[in-house]
Amino acid sequence: MTTNETSADPDSQHRDMSGSANGTLEINSKQQLFILYLAMLVTRIGFGSIILLFPMYLNVGSFGIGIALSAYPLAEFVSAAPIGSYVDLKGRRRMLLLGLLSISLLTMAMSLTRNFYAISIIHAIMGFSGAAVTVSSLTMITDLTGVSNRGVSMGGFDFSNILGYALGISFATTILHFTGRNYGLAFVATGILLLGASIASVVWIRETSHSSTRSHRINPLAALDRNTRAILPLWLGLTSILGVVFVLPRSLREFGLQTSEIGLTLSLGAFGIGMGSVLFGRLSDKIGRGKTLGIGVVGLILLLFSTLEAVSHSPPRIYQQLPLIALGGFMATATVPSALAHVGDKANRGLRGSAMGIYSMMLSLGMAVGNVLGGYSTFMGGLKGILEASAAILLVSLSVTLLLLYRAGSLRLNIDVEKWHAPITT
Repeated sequence: MTTNETSADPDSQHRDMSGSANGTLEINSKQQLFILYLAMLVTRIGFGSIILLFPMYLNVGSFGIGIALSAYPLAEFVSAAPIGSYVDLKGRRRMLLLGLLSISLLTMAMSLTRNFYAISIIHAIMGFSGAAVTVSSLTMITDLTGVSNRGVSMGGFDFSNILGYALGISFATTILHFTGRNYGLAFVATGILLLGASIASVVWIRETSHSSTRSHRINPLAALDRNTRAILPLWLGLTSILGVVFVLPRSLREFGLQTSEIGLTLSLGAFGIGMGSVLFGRLSDKIGRGKTLGIGVVGLILLLFSTLEAVSHSPPRIYQQLPLIALGGFMATATVPSALAHVGDKANRGLRGSAMGIYSMMLSLGMAVGNVLGGYSTFMGGLKGILEASAAILLVSLSVTLLLLYRAGSLRLNIDVEKWHAPITT
């Protein structure tokens, strides 16, 4: 791919940011990454709280909950690409702080009404704020890292992301316990927590070194090469599955779990997933992004079908399938850090925001589709319906990606995945 700016060698970029090419960051870059992770963690705690509070706060069915939840990712989908272009042209920090501050205020605003339409509109506006936080954060992480440590750094981002959602469910549960199920107060407490992250970011986050180019404004897809565009359907499928899983708390009640037990279960699971993301992110730094992504896809297939087999029986045979479920779940954590690091590797320095904006668009669209499909699947078939929908999404998206890779010349009997690890050259 050719752009108006020559892409710098990622390792030399890394030396510029860290002072060395051995993957060790100077303290300032480490602090920047830590604050970015913390901001993402707290932001996702807020979103996780909303996931738990929505079904109780709104007096609607599962499908209505799915519609309300999907308002956020749909708005994020619309705004991700323009925000990506903005951070390329004007910088990352301003957009990050705007997103954090607005999310704080909007979360507190939810305490003022229980009207389904009003809440859905507020949640949709939060989608614009969420896009600002996600795109700017991913772009800053890309700026602060190089090929030798970008995978593990994206793994840290995913750790903060996933753990935040799960901790948010536990946080909301705790607040409801101490406030006598005062939902309005729970939203206010969540907003205050988000405001704290915003203030910390204002104090400590600094603008990262980056280049700017205007060549991408007409076609944001110019930020991605052909191989990266080919894996967009798979990324859409993976994020759709994540959106389906967001209705899981309600389905887990089929097994007699209480709200507090569900929160603890999801928190422990998220911690394991996050640790796997960091480990596989480091592995992708060593063996390449394509091989690591392949491990994750195989793991996700194993996870879905072994779990589906377990819940197909009455009573469910969870313990008999537990080794396969655990193995598949661990392997599946390789998908996100390897995919995000791949995008960071390939994107021209002046187009990094646009590249992350495109991938955030797929994330948002997948979440929206998954929320609605998950709500409908829960209504129709409970947990088994969720798993069946997830398996169908994965198989279709994987098939489309393999076809596109084949047409791009990247898929042969001996798949050349190592080329995914190399930077773009002009």
